Amino acid sequence: MPGRSPDEHVVTFCRTDANMADAAAEYLLGVIRRGGAGIAVVTPGHARQIDQRFADAHLDPAVARASGRYSLIDASAAMGQVLTRGWPDPAAFWRIMSPVIRRAGEGGQRPVRVCGEMVSLLWQADEFGAAMDVEALWNELARQYRIGLLCAYLGAGSHSLGDTGPGAAITENAVPDAADELALLIAAHTRVAAAP
Repeated sequence: MPGRSPDEHVVTFCRTDANMADAAAEYLLGVIRRGGAGIAVVTPGHARQIDQRFADAHLDPAVARASGRYSLIDASAAMGQVLTRGWPDPAAFWRIMSPVIRRAGEGGQRPVRVCGEMVSLLWQADEFGAAMDVEALWNELARQYRIGLLCAYLGAGSHSLGDTGPGAAITENAVPDAADELALLIAAHTRVAAAP
């Protein structure tokens, strides 16, 4: 899943935790192996799975972290700091993410990619408005720092395509709402990538 430009914002929809970890590891390993830095903004469970995939690919995640080429941020904890009454606070978002990105990129001297699931967690919790606001914050951050982003969406919230497929129980308003929200979500990205 190589990025096509340094500041591309890619989305992938993953059916399983393993798919999510595969997508994140592939995306981050791509930049780390080219001398850049990768940041995973993921849950602790996914962080462990990504670390294992790095080890399987002969990259020691502890050594990569110690060298500043790989950083981990707990997505749930970050959301707890960013959300105020259920909505993202832009200043808090920038206070948390900017220093990590500046350090990883050595002040713009090396490329940085971020794989995140903050928005996915909001989406899964049916907090679509807050999810879109966080997407907008990531887009702004990517433009400011020229970083690559991979948003990995996991599971089936009420906004996923899985709830509107054949045989699903559909209420009169469910399909248009889910389809509209998914279209808006996809439009916030430069491209959609297939999950590994």
